[in-house]
Amino acid sequence: MNKIEKILGFGAIFLMILRLITDYPYSTLLITLSTFILSLIYFFFSFKLLNSNKKDSTEKTSSLKKNEMFLTGITLSIVLIGILFKFLRWPYGSFNLMFGLLFLIPILIITIFKFSKTKAEFYKNLLVRLLIIGVFGTLMLFTKDETLLEMHYRDFPEYVEAEKNLMQDPMNKELERIANEERKKMLGSE
Repeated sequence: MNKIEKILGFGAIFLMILRLITDYPYSTLLITLSTFILSLIYFFFSFKLLNSNKKDSTEKTSSLKKNEMFLTGITLSIVLIGILFKFLRWPYGSFNLMFGLLFLIPILIITIFKFSKTKAEFYKNLLVRLLIIGVFGTLMLFTKDETLLEMHYRDFPEYVEAEKNLMQDPMNKELERIANEERKKMLGSE
């Protein structure tokens, strides 16, 4: 794995875990930036990042391998954006995550098959990336929004309860008003 990839990836995971433990300034911004930058790197620079042939990489790499790297980069990017949206409880987070993980499954199967057949360093490195992001994405997919809400705002049970009620009936204006009042109380007490 590339050094910048490790810093951004494990940094984002650390920042997410830290946010669940305690609220710190600019937590949403830091998590969003680290995850989004890593997603952009996978999306636009997947060929350079995933390619193990550093010298004359464009000449020695087959077109099939180039397509694999391109599709893998796009898929990893989608999964990372899904993780970000799901963690921050933004709209369509679960959908994005499920969509990305569905594309990740065949890539993972093909990578495992090719690695077992060739034992190439390229497929080993790719497998590590796919497993780390895939496992974290799957963990986030099966984590309920209510659980994330309870973990992050455990010191404010009234706000958590108001948000849970609003999640059950998002079109109810009265529940939305109550949730907004509880949010104001919570922010005022900090």
